[in-house]
Amino acid sequence: MFFTFEDVVRFSRIFRGRPCSVSDELRGWRWNEYPLVPPYSVRINVSDLAGGFCSTYRHIYVRYVLRVREKPNFRLELGSFIHRVYHLASCKAKHIMYSGILSGDSFKDSFKSFSDKCFDESYSGFNVLKLGFARRVFDLIWSYASNVYSAALDRVRSISPYISLDGLVNHVIPMTAEFPVDGSLIGLNRAIRIDAILTPCIVVELKTREFRPDYEVGLAGYALALESQYEIPIDYAVIVEVRFGKGLKDLKIYERYIQISDELRERFIEKRDQAMRMVVEEIDPGIPDRCSNDCPFLGVCSSG
Repeated sequence: MFFTFEDVVRFSRIFRGRPCSVSDELRGWRWNEYPLVPPYSVRINVSDLAGGFCSTYRHIYVRYVLRVREKPNFRLELGSFIHRVYHLASCKAKHIMYSGILSGDSFKDSFKSFSDKCFDESYSGFNVLKLGFARRVFDLIWSYASNVYSAALDRVRSISPYISLDGLVNHVIPMTAEFPVDGSLIGLNRAIRIDAILTPCIVVELKTREFRPDYEVGLAGYALALESQYEIPIDYAVIVEVRFGKGLKDLKIYERYIQISDELRERFIEKRDQAMRMVVEEIDPGIPDRCSNDCPFLGVCSSG
């Protein structure tokens, strides 16, 4: 979740043991050629294809054709809250180190001193997520980040006492949270935000619900968008599943290593084209046999 330079090396070893060969015609830099060229001018969100809410993808029809606004629910607000905390923790940790606090103990003290202010900033605007619950979730994540980064800070300084400040910070926190990318060349929105990009170019996606195959489709979309904008190959990604113990007593992190293979890229293209056609031609795909309780459109189209 909060990765250090040692995690970069660990991921690289894992990926090296799982070779991934990708056809050139399925690289994002071939965005203006078949099969990547978008069939319609409408733009789709990655979350539309990778939300995992609806087996028929009727949520896309409801959002873009019926133009119904999402209704907040507990699971969606919890996920958004965790993403906010994740982003703030990364930014604040970098800020502390750049301000000259370069020992693990001092970092912990400073990081803790920002917790109340950062909680208020993270929690602002939520209606369903209860204050006490949100605070316990925040404290678990904040403490986890504090422990990881303070230990990494001491470790990096002991290995290389003469490292530059910028080099030190980027070794302790070798990632950019909420990384922006323009997905318009491959039919996605212009303002995509990837949960994190880990040096050198590893896509990291946080998930707070149980794993669904559609999550992998979203990763293919991110990879293709990055390739279309920067023209560098993206072959692997990491899904980080965030789980809280009973009674919010602990935090558990599980990792899934995903190859952005030809098959996964083709799945993305197929679902993207289907979604675009659904919107442009106003095709109602029908209500699924069973609706997910996490769907933000429950009550609009419910199968009962």
